[in-house]
Amino acid sequence: MAGALGLAALAMETDLTPASIGRYRVLHHIGSGRMGVVYAAYDPHLDRRVALKVVERDLVELASPDDTGIRLQREAQVMAKLAHPNVVPVFEVGATHQIVYIAMELVDGVAIGEWIRQTPRSWRELVAAYLQAGRGLAAAHHAGIVHRDFKPENILLGTDNRVRVVDFGLARPCPRVDPSTSGLSTASWGDEDTEGSNRVVYGTPAYMAPEQHMGRSADVRADQFAFCVALYEGLYHQRPFAGRTIYAIADNVLAGNLVPPPAHTRVPGWLFPILARGMSVEPEARYGSMRELLAAIVFIASIM
Repeated sequence: MAGALGLAALAMETDLTPASIGRYRVLHHIGSGRMGVVYAAYDPHLDRRVALKVVERDLVELASPDDTGIRLQREAQVMAKLAHPNVVPVFEVGATHQIVYIAMELVDGVAIGEWIRQTPRSWRELVAAYLQAGRGLAAAHHAGIVHRDFKPENILLGTDNRVRVVDFGLARPCPRVDPSTSGLSTASWGDEDTEGSNRVVYGTPAYMAPEQHMGRSADVRADQFAFCVALYEGLYHQRPFAGRTIYAIADNVLAGNLVPPPAHTRVPGWLFPILARGMSVEPEARYGSMRELLAAIVFIASIM
């Protein structure tokens, strides 16, 4: 078993696929990223196919080796309770001294970025797809979970035309914005991000909120920022913050230098101000919640 598990790191650099991971029989390699490798696998205990994400141990934020099992179990329990049609469910989280592996629903579909590239899509089609993804984020936020790496690659559109947000397996619990108290309520379990020089920042620079670029703790409003960046990119076929390097992007994000929509876009003008507010530099200037942002889009779209 240990030998098979140790191949996870090697699979990032080669096409070598382990025969098994935990109790799962690996079927084939799906994809690789800087955060890990994803396989299609078979669960003989429950007789079902799953997507298995394998992540190197040193990439996972752990308070200390002693509480690894407890923290992973908490995350798995909370995600198992988050039954929402627009969130890919996490079935199990396991770990060894080398890796962490996450078993989740295997979706038959494509990432939304690929879906957009397949054929021209109207702005209404794009907004409808992203509204589904936004509802998934809102459900996670209600449970006290922040994604921290929301981007087109982490939005899958299934052959059933249902959108699922993926990669919640390594999301961190955090305080969530509570409009009724104008503050932050306690997360589902008490293990929040802390600021400091040793804190590892996760995210994809083009979609990261200013607070993430600055290495500060990210709450649900960082997901709102990323959602607006991704939707802007889909609608206007350009990113809202220019830059060819991480540093150039970060400078524009921190300065709030939004690229204006193309002059001849067919996207209605009322959408840009909504997205711009969601991409505000200060978290307090954004919408109070994902639900509030989605409601603004739905309301104006219904009367236009």
